[in-house]
Formats: sequence, C-alpha cells, structure tokens
Amino acid sequence: MARWCARTGRRLPPRTASWLLPGPDGPNLHREGQQTLRLCQLEEATRGTELRHPPVDVHVTRYTAPDGRGPSVWLATVLAPGEMSRLLGWPHAWPHGSPLQHLVHEILAGIEPDHFAATDLLGTLVLLPTRAEPQYGSLSGDVRMLDLYDIDADGRGRIEDSLHRLLRQMRPADDELGDLVRALGHRLPWWPPGCATPALVASWAPDTQRIADHVPPPLAEAQAFVRRCESAAAGLEGTLRASVLELGNARWDSATSGWRRGGVPDHGALPKDSDATIWQVPVEFVLPPAPRMTGDFWEGLEWVMDHAPSQRLAREALRFFGDPNSAGTVLVDTGQLPHPLRPLFTDRVTPAENTGSLRAHRALEALDSHPNAAAGSVLGTWPAPAGPAWCATSPGTELIALHVPRTMPAPGPSTGAPLEVVLLRSESVTTYGQPASGFGFVVTDQDQVLLLPAQGGPAEIAATVEHAVWHPGVPTLVVGLEPSLNEPLVAAVDALVETGPRTTPWKQLTALVGPHPDDVHCFYCRQREADDTLPDTESGTGG
Repeated sequence: MARWCARTGRRLPPRTASWLLPGPDGPNLHREGQQTLRLCQLEEATRGTELRHPPVDVHVTRYTAPDGRGPSVWLATVLAPGEMSRLLGWPHAWPHGSPLQHLVHEILAGIEPDHFAATDLLGTLVLLPTRAEPQYGSLSGDVRMLDLYDIDADGRGRIEDSLHRLLRQMRPADDELGDLVRALGHRLPWWPPGCATPALVASWAPDTQRIADHVPPPLAEAQAFVRRCESAAAGLEGTLRASVLELGNARWDSATSGWRRGGVPDHGALPKDSDATIWQVPVEFVLPPAPRMTGDFWEGLEWVMDHAPSQRLAREALRFFGDPNSAGTVLVDTGQLPHPLRPLFTDRVTPAENTGSLRAHRALEALDSHPNAAAGSVLGTWPAPAGPAWCATSPGTELIALHVPRTMPAPGPSTGAPLEVVLLRSESVTTYGQPASGFGFVVTDQDQVLLLPAQGGPAEIAATVEHAVWHPGVPTLVVGLEPSLNEPLVAAVDALVETGPRTTPWKQLTALVGPHPDDVHCFYCRQREADDTLPDTESGTGG
C-alpha cells in the first residue's frame, strides 16, 4: 500500500515514515551531525558483582530534511569490541531498563516534540549490523529499525519491553533498505567483523574512497605476537632462531586465513546475500604475502615456554597453541601424602632462581592463589626423573605446587618399573564450584616417583593410566587425551580419588585396562608409523 501511494502521488497517513519512500513523499535527507555514546550499567548496583557487563559504545549519525523539519533518521553502529546484539538484551541494573532504551533516551535528549506537527513521528532508529567475530548464521547480517514517537521523548515512556517488540527486522537486501539509501543519498556501511572501531567509524565518509588500513583490527593481537617472536629471535642463532620465527609465522598464517582477498571465507568482502547498491565495505586491507615456513614449530614453542624473554609472548603462545610439555599445575598438601612421597616435597626440594620459564611462573601463581598460602612463595625443583620438575613451596605451610609434564618415562634401568600408584585431588583454591582436578603419582620399584601425564576427572585420569600402559614414554598431545570409556577402570579411579591419597598396587589398577584398540583407530600408533616411514635425510634412505 505504501509503495502504491508513493507511485501514484497520494499522501500517506501522518504516522507513516513517508520520507523513506521515493516520489513526492520522499525528500532527500542530509547528514546533520554525529556523536559517540557510551552506555553503561548503574555502577552502584553492580560494583564487585558477577552481574557487571562491559559498556556498549555506539556511534550515531543523524540525518534530517534540508529545512530541519520532519522526521529524522539515526544510523547507529555498535563499536568494536561490541556488536549490535549487545543492544537487544536486558542486563541487570541498566539505566532506563535496557541498552536499547538507554540509547533511545540519549539520542532523543534535548529534542522537544512539536505538538503542532501533522505527525507525532520523530524519526527512525536504524541499527546497522556489526559483529565482534565472524558469524555464519542466517540472521547475522539483519538490520533492525525502530520508529520513535513523541511518547519516547516527552518523559512519559513506554512499558519496559515495548521498544524491543516494535523492532522491525530486515534482511540485507530488503526493499525498504533501498528506499532508505535513496533518502540518505549514499549506501550503508558494512563493517567487517571486529572492524567498527571508534577511529574508523568516526572518520568514514559516505561513498568516498575506502579507508586504507594494512591490518584489520581483529589481527592486531596476532601482529603483536609476530613482533614479539621477531624480537625474541633477534638474540638467537641457527635453527632455533628460525624455529621461534616459525612460531610467529604460524600464528599469523592462521589469523589471516579468512582475511585475504578472494579467499574463502573473505571477511573483508560483502556477504553474498547483500546488495552492492545498498551496502559498501568502508575499509580496505592490504596484507603482506603469507610467510614461508622454514623452522621447527615445536622446537620454537618448547623454547618459548621455558626461555622466552617476554612473559607476554609465552602466555600468548600458551593460550593459542598450548604447552607441548605441560599438562598444567596441581596443588598438594604434603601433610596428607603417604611415605615415600612426603619426604620428596619436604626435605628434597632444591631452591631455584626465578627464571623466564612460564611453567615456573605458573607454579608460583597456582600457589599464590590458594587462600592458605603464605606471602613470598619460593620456586624450586623436586627430584623427578622426568621434567621440567618445577615446584613452588609456601614457607610455614605444607602446600606445594607441582608442574605436571606430559610424559611419564617408560620403564627402564634408570627409573624402574611402576609398582604403586597414589591418586588424589588437587587442593582447591575456592570454597564453591566444581571440585578440583584429580591427578596421580606413580612409585617405581626403584623408589622413583613419577607423575601421571595429565589431570582432570575420573575418566581423564583413567585415560592417562591406559596411555601409560599402551604407550609408555610417549608424550600426551597438547589437546589432551580422550576420556576413557572403560567403566570399571573409571569407577575404580573415581573411588581412589575420593578416598585418597592412598597407596594402591599398580597392577591392581592396570588389570582393569582393556586391550589396546586397533592401531587404525589409535592416533599415537598411526603417528609412530608415519614417523617410521619418513625418509632418513642423512643417509638418503627411507625408514
């Protein structure tokens, strides 16, 4: 009906946003001004609680008729690292009831309703789609529109959820968006995920040359990681230097895989379901070519974990890649340990210098996080046949933090064969939530003490027992082990953890371990076979 009226020159009812339509009812609008708004919760109501949400930053551009009269259009862009969906919820203790109502209150502040006007329509708020991360849902690029009236500006307000119920949702190629573009006189900006930063959005001008930027904002973290790898490698030589550089190259190559022009996906291009006459990508990125891989990734990662001059570099590598030789850190109350474990951690800990090792720092941090730990934790090592054997002790207490390596040595002359196992739960640092992880010590017939190469719940610990039996001396993967499906073994482990620490014969527990799965279904066996078939580069013959 509205389009028929526009084509025939007939007037629409007063409450209709006729300025969005072509024809006699659709004058062009001009850009009047822009502002950036910060929407925040009520600080007094949320201070120190888990109900606290980050602020929502919104850039708003207002468009009006040339004579300054009649309804307006407000284009609203939620700025990174937020996204448009942040405006659609009802977080606790938000001014005016919700972020959307807060936004409407802010953009209408100072606007006096004209009670003599032919319509009580003030204008339309257009929420442009912005995303913090790439999304592939069918509704991720939808636009929301909301007509605003005198009632929204004169202080009377509406019921709490009425604005949300009145939002209109439109696909990126909807005809009404084409009408809006013709009224505004320019296409709408389609910001790639995470790229709607305050500086880029505020500096954008409609239908001008795209803003040139070498690195998309979401890649800034990966670029900083590359720079730190380059700085760390500057003091190294030979293959180790190439391996540390390889670490940065791997991070950059992974981060940029969806940002290269013409790639699949191409985050910097318009989505397939959008209309190029309605939308434009306002920023252009020029990425350097993908680096050539020349070093040993795992060598570089291992060096960074224990020797990186920058803790930030090591922590970023841990967060993104994991630690190839660490299954985490556990807290132990040595007063609860049976003999011969207790003397290892009370009489035979050797003090160590506070080095750049991230594994050492994590042991100190784990101990410092316990409410009963004393100030000034001391770094050390304990006499473990497999390392790194980092630990941290707390003066005046019986607490100790242990680094758990991913490898339990295979039986041999230097370590002996497993004789006993002690399963227990790590000391908890809180009084609520999930129970702390379980872990285990293995005592050999030569009184050597080993750690099972993982931690977790009963199914995860049972999987480490199976791994030690099936693949002695083989490190567990960075992604960990699949939980065991052996119900009798899991039940036994669960009982020993809950009643631990107590000493149990190793054979009693391993008797519950079933037969090794078919080699075809075992990653460790298939990986070993693949390694055996690699060519011997020194002799020139295959393995």
